[in-house]
Amino acid sequence: MQRIETIDAQSLPAALEILLAASPARPASESHISSFLQYLRESPVTWRAWRDGPVAAPRGLFLALLLPGGTAIGMLPPIDAATIEARAQHDVVAHGLNSLRTLDLHYAEVLLDPAAKAEADLVHELGFKRLTTLDYLERSVTYPWCDPPAGSIEWIPYDDGTHARFAAVLESTYANSQDCPELAGMRPIDDVIAAHQSSGRFTPALWEIAVVAGHDAGCLLLAPLLAGPAAELVYMGVASTSRRQGIGGVLMRRALEHCREQQLRRLSTVVDDRNEPAKCLYGSFGMRAFAQRDAYLLKWR
Repeated sequence: MQRIETIDAQSLPAALEILLAASPARPASESHISSFLQYLRESPVTWRAWRDGPVAAPRGLFLALLLPGGTAIGMLPPIDAATIEARAQHDVVAHGLNSLRTLDLHYAEVLLDPAAKAEADLVHELGFKRLTTLDYLERSVTYPWCDPPAGSIEWIPYDDGTHARFAAVLESTYANSQDCPELAGMRPIDDVIAAHQSSGRFTPALWEIAVVAGHDAGCLLLAPLLAGPAAELVYMGVASTSRRQGIGGVLMRRALEHCREQQLRRLSTVVDDRNEPAKCLYGSFGMRAFAQRDAYLLKWR
């Protein structure tokens, strides 16, 4: 008889060895596990996890990262991993999702390798719908070289006094957006901001509004990563009334300028594969794809 148990902090590293594995034959390295644990310690993200079977050889395994702003990201091992059994894995994920339902979340998301057909079938069976493919991009901060933005642009940093202004600019960038438009309106804007703040090391001075000719033209949300000299472009958006004026390029130049000032080496971001204008802009600045994931969504509200 299968018995599903909660994973505690002491058992989490053993679970991560399987969950973070590059492949069933290649368990996650100690440095990878250590970096992930550091992320959990230093970020506002909390977690819950469940297993069926022994800690070192589970038949089923599921980890949920609980982000500020009422969302969860689920992580599950490859079904062809050495000890994982398809039925047990199904039951563990179902059990975990039932526990998450009590938390009043907006939605849960699972990111899968596009080749992970068995895992995709599993999450479909449990109510997830495929959202899109996400492209993971990165580039060196210094090569190819990009000059800082030119022109008379005022940069307004984030703080308590500008929170409402940031919220308004963010919402203005969502109009007719091609980046995961299905998510528009699913969360209050304050929950969206809280979720963005949980990415990397939240640094208010690296969140800015670009003011052009007296108008809030766009926003840049940049965060140094907790591990390594790198930063994530958490979000970059141009207000609907300021598009086709080169503002996207201005924001990219500003992001790279900040990275150099912070002595960071690499800049990364994630983009909806359907968002051709954004992919074209990133490509023109030397950002190249290094991975893809299919995003699956389960809505509760």
